Amino acid sequence: MYSSVCYWVFALLCAGSVLLSNPNRTSSFSCSYAEGKVELIRKDLIGESAIADAEVNATLSQDSLICTGEKSLAEVTNESILIRLGSMTVLESVSNETVKIFSGSMLICLSDHSEITLKSEKAAVSLKGKMTAIIECTSNGGFKCIPLEGKGTIKPQEGQSKAIKSGRLIMVVGSPSKLGNAYDIDLLLMLKSSRLINSFPKPLPSMKKISLAIYYQQLRLKGKFNALIGDAPTDDNLQMWAFGKDSK
Repeated sequence: MYSSVCYWVFALLCAGSVLLSNPNRTSSFSCSYAEGKVELIRKDLIGESAIADAEVNATLSQDSLICTGEKSLAEVTNESILIRLGSMTVLESVSNETVKIFSGSMLICLSDHSEITLKSEKAAVSLKGKMTAIIECTSNGGFKCIPLEGKGTIKPQEGQSKAIKSGRLIMVVGSPSKLGNAYDIDLLLMLKSSRLINSFPKPLPSMKKISLAIYYQQLRLKGKFNALIGDAPTDDNLQMWAFGKDSK
């Protein structure tokens, strides 16, 4: 009897150590918030049965799309990653390793030191570190990466990786992707205006760090730039608009 109990305890400990040492294990995502029209589309099904409304606390299948309608929002989370979807956004293959965004915008918060690949229609980069960033698709098939706080690197498919800097917008263009120009973004204005930050019932887990990043940016730049927004219709045509006291 004693030897039998010892055997099963030993077997359970061994199984636990295998699970803890497996770097490829994944933690399922679930929908933690939905506002407006939020749908899940199963790629393994056909017709109306493939489309369903996203339900809060429901586990997401990796083989599915999550889509938001106009003026709608959604949030999906697991143990270490939080992702918020803005209006008219389509995400595919949400996992610990990869997130593909077809349109719209999202906020991603890596609470642990992680490495994840972000893909759009044409571009892809690897984010490595512990950070919060906003990703916005551009009409050329690439996207903008706007780090709000944290430390890490962003690595394109072609070229050298760059260090993440809070408030420093980075353009990701081309296929294979490369990093384009970078621009300072007013984090305080973004905090006030972005629905991805302030239109959810619960604050971001990194909100204190974002506030510190805003404080540091205000001290460092002292209003030396206006807020910038923009799009990239083509890889060589970047459009930026400035808004501030002296802007027309």
